[in-house]
Amino acid sequence: MSEAEIPLLYEKGPLRIRYLEGDGSDLIVSFSGVGTKRNVEPPPEFPGIASADRQNHVLFVSDKSRSWLNGDGMANQILCCIRATVDHINAERVIAIGNSMGGTMALHLSRLFDFERVIAFTPQYSVMENEVPEEDRWFFFRKQIRSYPFPRVEDLRPETTKYYIFHGDEHRELAHALRFPKAQGISHYIVPKTDHRVAAHLRDRGALRPLVQNLINGKPRQFRKNLTDLGGIPILQFNPLPASGQTSASAAII
Repeated sequence: MSEAEIPLLYEKGPLRIRYLEGDGSDLIVSFSGVGTKRNVEPPPEFPGIASADRQNHVLFVSDKSRSWLNGDGMANQILCCIRATVDHINAERVIAIGNSMGGTMALHLSRLFDFERVIAFTPQYSVMENEVPEEDRWFFFRKQIRSYPFPRVEDLRPETTKYYIFHGDEHRELAHALRFPKAQGISHYIVPKTDHRVAAHLRDRGALRPLVQNLINGKPRQFRKNLTDLGGIPILQFNPLPASGQTSASAAII
């Protein structure tokens, strides 16, 4: 499903928010990653999975400037749209999901909004050079960020929100993953032999849809089975040595 097929709800500067109506009482907020085309709006993430055949209402959030939520006033603009949609549909639950930059945006925004849960695939801990000096991707966009109201993933609220975070074991992914906050209520997993494209890898194996839908639907037993089948390792049990051996120069910038 392309952005052209999803009605535009809000547009200001680089921010685009699209709304797909559903039949149920849950609202899914899906945050897009960087995408693969520099001058094109990042495409919607997880449209079919998030919508679940129009069972869920979905807001699709994309940032053409790729600011990792650091754009001027962007967080407040997104929050206003979420709150207005919650009121409009009388939402019972609001769940955030994001890929790469979108995962980081969802995590940042959870400091300001009571998501029931956040699902983040390969989010960045930070794109500031002094925070993660190992990071050598997305220079074109990173150098255009003028200020950092959200410099790093911090101050998560596991007492309010359940967090599910997934990273691959490629060295640049681990540079982010190993810096993330650790606390009860933050479920963080390493998927071995994958790189930045964890979500694409799971999709190609036919595992992405059941894993995400079990998380959205609150089915922990089925989710744990999904994860076991994939060889997922809780980050607290993950031993990064010896090195995985992946250089993965072909990792997509999504």
